[in-house]
Amino acid sequence: MGRVRRMLIVDGYTDEPAGLGVPPYLDVYAREAYGALKLVDSSNEAYYLTIDEVRKDWVGYAELTKKVDLVLVIAGALVPGKYLGGEPLRSPQEFERLKFLSSAPVALAGPAASFGLGGTGGSVSSEVEADYRIRGRVAHWVYEAALWGPESASDALWIDNYALVDKALIRGSEVVKQHPNYKVGNLTVELETYSGCARSVGGGCSFCLAPLKGRPVQRDVRKIVEEVEALYKFGVRSFRLGRQSDILVYGSPDLGTEEWPRPSPLALRRLFQGIRSVAPSLITLHIDNVNPGTISRWPEESELALKEIVRWHTPGDVAAMGIESVDPRVVKINNLKVLLDDALVAIRIVNKVGRNRGWNGLPHLLPGINFIAGLPGESKETWEYNKALLDRIEEEGLLVRRVNLRKLSLLPGTQAYSLTKKVVVSKGYEGFRKYVMKWQERMLKKVVPPGTVLRNLVVEKVEKGVSYARQPASYPLTVEIVKPLPVGSWITAVVKRAHSRSVLAELR
Repeated sequence: MGRVRRMLIVDGYTDEPAGLGVPPYLDVYAREAYGALKLVDSSNEAYYLTIDEVRKDWVGYAELTKKVDLVLVIAGALVPGKYLGGEPLRSPQEFERLKFLSSAPVALAGPAASFGLGGTGGSVSSEVEADYRIRGRVAHWVYEAALWGPESASDALWIDNYALVDKALIRGSEVVKQHPNYKVGNLTVELETYSGCARSVGGGCSFCLAPLKGRPVQRDVRKIVEEVEALYKFGVRSFRLGRQSDILVYGSPDLGTEEWPRPSPLALRRLFQGIRSVAPSLITLHIDNVNPGTISRWPEESELALKEIVRWHTPGDVAAMGIESVDPRVVKINNLKVLLDDALVAIRIVNKVGRNRGWNGLPHLLPGINFIAGLPGESKETWEYNKALLDRIEEEGLLVRRVNLRKLSLLPGTQAYSLTKKVVVSKGYEGFRKYVMKWQERMLKKVVPPGTVLRNLVVEKVEKGVSYARQPASYPLTVEIVKPLPVGSWITAVVKRAHSRSVLAELR
């Protein structure tokens, strides 16, 4: 086929260890693709549909494919989860339907291009066939496909600089106008600060994809700010600094050479202050991943870095910590980050900096804890170690926004995949899962006690007379209101009581 001039982007959503693209979040893939196509020729056309929009109108999708040279499907929800805003493309059969109904060739991008579909929560993914498979940066492939045609586009694995990606992300900011959450006003755009993981120097965690991208490559702070400025001009008001393995080490001169880089508070000040300067009336500026090992090894520098984040961000933020397990045997076998005492150091410091309550009703910045079940070396004692961590947190009066307990996803190329070909969850898991649910309910009563006023809530779903609303946030709290309200409406509510993963509230 000839050069790609018209393209349909079907966003099947992505959820990675460092990156979220399930509505109301928009990840980098669609923006890169749109921008790269337009960089070659501004008259090139790119259409954008979410997979949920396609599901509502398969006939319309089939008709639209007749107008384009290529259908680009983005997929890869690698992190197990349930979503309020959309259902990711997980089924190989659904991908086959997209191909069958398309009159244009189909290219597959995102994690699914490398790891297949369906492999989440204790299972192995299934490889799927596409006319073209984009395992590297989408911007480079689309740019070359628009210049010379898809057959001549190179599928380079990863990049050693951001020269083209920066331009594509800035130019591609326009695609936000086609996203269904754009008109609602709660579209939250994922921002990338660097690729890879600092711990790739020492091998990284056994289960993780980030080290497979090689040593970290950082974006220039000016380009990130320029991207935010472009998005802001198009009406985006919520931003999530989520595409990096540890926000605390962005800008560190040690990133890429040391396994545990020293945080640079000054670099974070430049980043956050720069974003605020070009997006003065933003609604949300949140982070995602924070490595607890960074905080425990660099406590003073980490505290200063966290203070810079809290100075410039918006309340309700979560420092998601991939603790995974504090069982010494599991930590050693899987090259994890912290043992119990070090995890407590990190949680204490985040509490010290961020537990004060902000204008929207939530504490400024709280830790989030991730546990993984099924890691090599796990035993029934593992759950006792993890339970001891939660007990200590509660005894010390510390706050935690949420705990995620997930089963291992086995992905080819990771160290965990070479250690085991089947996920085996040890005895005691179910008891620990129930304990976590009760623990979270007690904790949530402290984070949002009855009478707490929550502002800037957006109604996302109404079911059986119950409205489900959330704030635009990195890890938003689900608020249930026993009253049907217009989807997309912005409301203020008062908390009545807490459940384990949500709160019951009434309109103020």
